Amino acid sequence: MQFLQPILLWGLLGISIPVLIHLWQGRNGHVIDWAAMHWLSKDQSTVAKGFRLENILLLLLRILMLLLLVALLSQLFIPMMGKTPEERVIHLVQPNDQLAEEFKFELLQALEKEEEVYWADDNLTLIEDLDDLKSEKKEGNIQVSLDLVPSNTSTLHLYLVNSRIGLKSAFYLSPLKPILHLGSVDLTASQIQFISVEGGGMLEVDPSGVVVPSSEVGETGTLIGLEKEDFGYYLGDVSATEREFINASLEAIKDVYGFGFSEKGKIDSARLVFDRIISSAADRDKLYFISDSFSFSEQSNLVTFSDKLDFEHSELVQTGKLPEVILEAFLEFSGLEKKDSPLSYAQIKGRFLIKPRKNENKKANLNLILLGLFALCFGAERYLANKRGL
Repeated sequence: MQFLQPILLWGLLGISIPVLIHLWQGRNGHVIDWAAMHWLSKDQSTVAKGFRLENILLLLLRILMLLLLVALLSQLFIPMMGKTPEERVIHLVQPNDQLAEEFKFELLQALEKEEEVYWADDNLTLIEDLDDLKSEKKEGNIQVSLDLVPSNTSTLHLYLVNSRIGLKSAFYLSPLKPILHLGSVDLTASQIQFISVEGGGMLEVDPSGVVVPSSEVGETGTLIGLEKEDFGYYLGDVSATEREFINASLEAIKDVYGFGFSEKGKIDSARLVFDRIISSAADRDKLYFISDSFSFSEQSNLVTFSDKLDFEHSELVQTGKLPEVILEAFLEFSGLEKKDSPLSYAQIKGRFLIKPRKNENKKANLNLILLGLFALCFGAERYLANKRGL
């Protein structure tokens, strides 16, 4: 049993009104003159004082009327009495030909059962037959496709490539708990990557993804050149304590890797921006670090933190991992390819947060019954009140 408008339950305090009225009427006695009154002694004719509760049935009817009225206004809803919604099963497939081929049998069964199968892209493209199981290089945005899932979906199947790079966002908001189907990931060997810093040394990304000093660029390697302008950063609307820890993190990166970050007074001359709110006219050539913002985005130039970047609120600051996060985002934004690796089922499952559904589809299903009982009680109360002259 649920109340869709629970704030109106405060109306139950009105039950005290008929009780107080009955007590007050019982306190004021009625004088009745009769013939043998003068034969009574003085003690026998004394007026009785105190509260007397009379007409109990009438009092209970008025209390019951108030209860029914409050329940009617509070929109009483009982799930067991509601209509059972039709089961709607939806399958979302991350755009990837290898993934679609791997789960071809499962998707074929879903189509035969007339369940809905879509690509997890920006338009939630419908897959109607096996001929549609070609991604055609569709751009997949898992969060956008989850936002487009119909609200009356009862079961959600999600087919994902088990790849750290394939899952671009750290977290996703899902309308309901998805059933995950993880495909195997093709981890192709990538070239060795080198980073050249203007006025500095040479760095190399080893096979494990760790940046280490290097002497020269190999013949099979790829080179990323960074200039001094690439290390300018701007501190926007952040607190004094956040400024302190951001500057300390950038200084720590400089001490280890020699990256000389420099603070800029204007946002136009900076490539890294630390702020609370990202401007609607955000520059795609800048990397934004937005703190104290509980949101998820797959923008390649946006990194969000749910807490303030200070020791009191941020776990990254407390554990000393903030420099690592800033450096990883900066190098990836500068063109460094991340080392791909598979994730465990528990790791991927933990990335999907359930977005609670609103009670927009729920309607009070006892209004007619409550209204009939209220009319019945009202008629009985009026009959007794008129009969007894109250």
